[in-house]
Amino acid sequence: MYDKHLDGFMRVAECGSFSKAAEQLYVSPNALIKQMNCLERDMGAKLLVRTNRGVTLTEAGQVL
Repeated sequence: MYDKHLDGFMRVAECGSFSKAAEQLYVSPNALIKQMNCLERDMGAKLLVRTNRGVTLTEAGQVL
């Protein structure tokens, strides 16, 4: 089953950037950030560490 939140998460993890991942998914970076916030809320764990230099995975994000 396709889940856009998981697809977005995989792109962000691969790219290390919301902007680059959003460009590949043809959505705005803000929309992708909201999707990741929803995914983290639904999973009950922080999956991504957001910095000015990009995005990295937390331990929970690496497991997912």
